Amino acid sequence: MIEETGIVKRVKGKKVWIETQVKTTCGSCHVSDNCGTSVVAKAFTNKPELLELDSDISLVEGQTVKLGIPESQLVFSSMLVYLLPILSLIGGVLLVKLLMPEVHEAMQILVGFFAFGLCFWLLNKKLKQKNKAHFSPLILGALNEASVIKKHEIPVKKLV
Repeated sequence: MIEETGIVKRVKGKKVWIETQVKTTCGSCHVSDNCGTSVVAKAFTNKPELLELDSDISLVEGQTVKLGIPESQLVFSSMLVYLLPILSLIGGVLLVKLLMPEVHEAMQILVGFFAFGLCFWLLNKKLKQKNKAHFSPLILGALNEASVIKKHEIPVKKLV
């Protein structure tokens, strides 16, 4: 199980909106100052992601929760998004090459890219129809009590 923490931002019935932070490892590398990938990563990081999930447990705004996603689910989703379109591109080119060998190579490549795009479109359409719960993280539990901090408030804990 791959785990991440998030903060409950809104609760409405059984629906909860949880904010998670996008993380990157580019800041920990010793050559990050001279790396182009690090510059791009710094430009697109620190943007929170808001997830809408169903919750069976009672949560309140400001609570920190632990989210999890099974590794098998992550591998399956990655294969759908990465491997299937590439296989459709290769399959489209090979199919045209086998059925119509006299067709120009540029046309074979064009058909391959069409199959590639069609695969992405069909995946998008199918995944929107399918139960989203299969591809959503699970709420594993709450880590603390709610502590909502106002915009300009400094949190203070009593030492006694």
